[in-house]
Amino acid sequence: MKYAVPVALLLLLTACGGGASNTGGGSSSDAPRPDASASASRSAASGAPAQDRTGNPVDAAAFCAFLAEEQPKLKSVGSEVGAQAALTIDLAGWIEEHPEQQPRTAADFDDAARRDCPDVRESILAATGHDTLREVLG
Repeated sequence: MKYAVPVALLLLLTACGGGASNTGGGSSSDAPRPDASASASRSAASGAPAQDRTGNPVDAAAFCAFLAEEQPKLKSVGSEVGAQAALTIDLAGWIEEHPEQQPRTAADFDDAARRDCPDVRESILAATGHDTLREVLG
């Protein structure tokens, strides 16, 4: 049961566009990867939030707003496993709504929340019984 939630998140992220798409017949590693400066230029031109100075694609302010909305819900669930499942499901929906903020790893969420909303992050972690968001998400 311990691994059911992280596996579910992985499946949801893949279904929501978190995985590489392959429409050219070759492997996804055959496709050229844009460099960070090109991505930043496209983000600025499109009005999408720019990456922070560490290259973290997660907009800390938007992510913290999401966590602030989740906080009372997760506290009311009543179990750590239930809170972890609820957060995982809701986060998959948030990522789907914010495709420009696909994290490189779950640590990107921790970094953004540590920087902009450490108190909310700690409350979320207490509700899920974990020490980091990376642990919550597997």
